[in-house]
Amino acid sequence: MEPLKKAYETLGLPEDATREQVENRYFILMKRARAEQSRTNVNEETPALDLGEVNNAYNIIIGIESGKAGTIEKQSKYAHFMYYYKFHVIISIVVVLIVGYMLKEGIDRRRELANLPPASTSVSVFGNFYFVDVEKLEEDMLGLIPEWERIELFHTYVPKEIKSEQDMAMQQKSILSLMTQHSNLYILDHRNFTALVSQGAFIKLEELEGWKSLNVNPDELVSAQSEEDTAPVSYGIDITGNPIFNEIEVTGERLILAIRYTDKKWEETRMLLEKIIQATP
Repeated sequence: MEPLKKAYETLGLPEDATREQVENRYFILMKRARAEQSRTNVNEETPALDLGEVNNAYNIIIGIESGKAGTIEKQSKYAHFMYYYKFHVIISIVVVLIVGYMLKEGIDRRRELANLPPASTSVSVFGNFYFVDVEKLEEDMLGLIPEWERIELFHTYVPKEIKSEQDMAMQQKSILSLMTQHSNLYILDHRNFTALVSQGAFIKLEELEGWKSLNVNPDELVSAQSEEDTAPVSYGIDITGNPIFNEIEVTGERLILAIRYTDKKWEETRMLLEKIIQATP
């Protein structure tokens, strides 16, 4: 154990120092040693750091065999990179995994849809709704229009706060979902509704064809403001308490309905929109 004790003394650390403390101290000493080598005037009273001793002490502590001295510089660069950029590396890996998962999910979904009847319209539940029984919600929506056979329904969970790597992954997935899923109607919590309106994601209700004939209660209108708006405008409809959400765990958040696309199947989408509005208490 004597070489290990001396190694800690060389780095100026106690023997119970953590690996992070060892790495921090090592990089500080390496930086100081290189700075001393580049100076023309060296203080003779203060002995210069021995780069070899610092490297050897560091390698002993972290368990690198002394016989691998020829690769010390390469290992040091790798350790330096991982220390300062490990967070970026983790994010990159997470993004790649999410993209791969969504590509596979998309391929599997296309295979499933090939054997299903065509969807009359599409709806996305997007926000801080951790679990949504998609099949039950589709069943409840189809109950409003019995002649329909299928509604394409998506659920995207968006965590309220990023507290873990899982939350970060879900946040990344939600961004990709917005890019790849082209639903006509969106059901959102208030926070995501406001954020997406500011990015120009939804259509102003007053611009919808046949909007006035829907006779929406003014108290149910939800306003927000995009970058192009000079004042808040009605973009959403509060459908909190609508019976289509009975027995579906979406409590704790306001449920706001917004329209994203009207270029495809707008007649069908408008029909569902009207039925949901009429069912809202």
